[in-house]
Amino acid sequence: MGYGKNLKYILDDKGMTVKELAKKAGIAPTTLYSIIQRDTAIRFDTALKISNILDIPINSICKDNPYAPGKTLPELPSDKEIMMTSIYKKAYVSEKTFDLLKNFDYTELNIVDKLIADFFVLDDVARGELFEYLQIMKRNHSDPERKKLINPNKSSKKKKR
Repeated sequence: MGYGKNLKYILDDKGMTVKELAKKAGIAPTTLYSIIQRDTAIRFDTALKISNILDIPINSICKDNPYAPGKTLPELPSDKEIMMTSIYKKAYVSEKTFDLLKNFDYTELNIVDKLIADFFVLDDVARGELFEYLQIMKRNHSDPERKKLINPNKSSKKKKR
């Protein structure tokens, strides 16, 4: 059974329709129907959305993470160059976000998703205030072990000095 059939089986098991999933994930229903009917592979970014909504492991509907561990992010264009294209943005966000998300417990992903959505709707003033508050929280409540997970190279460089 391929990934498309797995997706259909999971949807049936959860009592969700393709249209409901498409709406929640922001994916065209025709895309999902095509994946299921052709039993084809699912792109990683699409599978990530689906797995978060269905609360399932991503590898049940997609190949493993396409990014190699430690892979360098693509260079972002400078201000003097053309504006950042959606391809650069997707590659940057996918890599950076995945590196952070893999450190969360699976049960926390819905909370992280909600935090991002809540942040998105804030105006610029509220975003600035939130960043200031987070800086205070980080000074007083940072977990050194979690900090190492985000920047493993920084902690190893400090030890070498």
